[in-house]
Amino acid sequence: MIRRAVEMRLPTREQGRFHGTRPEAKGAGQAPRAKIAVLWKQIGPYHVARLHALREIAAFEVVGVELSHQEAVRAWQIPERLATSYVTVTPELYEQLNEHDLSREVLAALTKLNPDAIVVAGYALRPMRAAARWAREQGRVCVLMSASHWRDQPRLILKEWFKSVWLRRTYDAAFVGGERAAAYLERLHFPRSRVWKGYDVVDNDGFTVAAAKARTEGDRLRLKVGVPERYFLYVGRFTPVKNLPRLLDAYAEYQHRVGDAAWGLVMVGSGPEEEQLKRRAEALHLHAVVWPGFQQLDTLPAYYALANCLVLPSTSEPWGLVINEAMACGLPVLASDRCGAVGDLVLPGLNGYVFDPYDIDELAGYMERVSSGRVDLRRMGEMSRGIVANYTPQTWAAALADCLQVTLARRERGGR
Repeated sequence: MIRRAVEMRLPTREQGRFHGTRPEAKGAGQAPRAKIAVLWKQIGPYHVARLHALREIAAFEVVGVELSHQEAVRAWQIPERLATSYVTVTPELYEQLNEHDLSREVLAALTKLNPDAIVVAGYALRPMRAAARWAREQGRVCVLMSASHWRDQPRLILKEWFKSVWLRRTYDAAFVGGERAAAYLERLHFPRSRVWKGYDVVDNDGFTVAAAKARTEGDRLRLKVGVPERYFLYVGRFTPVKNLPRLLDAYAEYQHRVGDAAWGLVMVGSGPEEEQLKRRAEALHLHAVVWPGFQQLDTLPAYYALANCLVLPSTSEPWGLVINEAMACGLPVLASDRCGAVGDLVLPGLNGYVFDPYDIDELAGYMERVSSGRVDLRRMGEMSRGIVANYTPQTWAAALADCLQVTLARRERGGR
């Protein structure tokens, strides 16, 4: 059963403000701040960093809302140092919930919070669509957060037409990952003038500092975590869209080409394909593949720090936040052309390469090139850090705050 009450997680001194009231103005005659509710499926470390940054912008009272506190495919834990307040609609496992009932709970939560604007993560989930309808019916501003792009998955023309009508009727503005996502919305006839970019970010400083610290431990840390001296790194779920069987095939081809000079391959993560992938690696005689399992935020930077290059071979990937993480840690990147991030973050020949996820020989060739000594990996890593420096929780907050301010002002003038 879904709990009827809205639950507070990680209470802080902000507790008690989530009752649909406006905070008192700081000075005489000063208008109250607008209340903004930001909705995600589940709040994890990425989202907490963004909430912290948005709350530092004094224009708003910011409430984070998660639909569920548990999700089977993402066993996130929020480090105590990042603890903050937010609202949880239900503490139960998302996959076991009835979306119709959950939608009603989301509507009850929004009615209680009474925000001036809501920011919702996507439109695929029924509760997110219910939240967007609530905003329209209540005359509140609704901003869509999205990283979807045209090549992210197969598209059906009729479905895209209905989606276009829904988007233009429901959302006042959109906050998207990058150029591919912006172009996709434009293709759906959503006004480009109402699209802001910069949605997909991670805590760059946290990863950079942690990776630098890990590198000072050198061989001792390498022995502790059990990784080879030089290796390609994959980080993510073990699911079909991640295209990991082809990654193993490409690695086998790469290993065949370079022999004893081959780097290792470290596969960080877990998921339904784990045992199948391990059997495939054994059948291919890939003895240099390491399987550390799922890693939380505090342990993950060590694997980036000791790696030489990230590989993300997905056949469907709206963005790919592990690209941000690897770049913040100073790594070159090999990324599939289906990853939304490549149009903004991966510059071929400068900080990595982009490949066709279905072309095993092409990926093997880039693995060979990166490990051959013919490219300057240190320069590529420095380029990565420079590029991703424009994608931080602070830039996320600044872009979203501007989107909200412009959209709220347009609503006040009588526009839509």
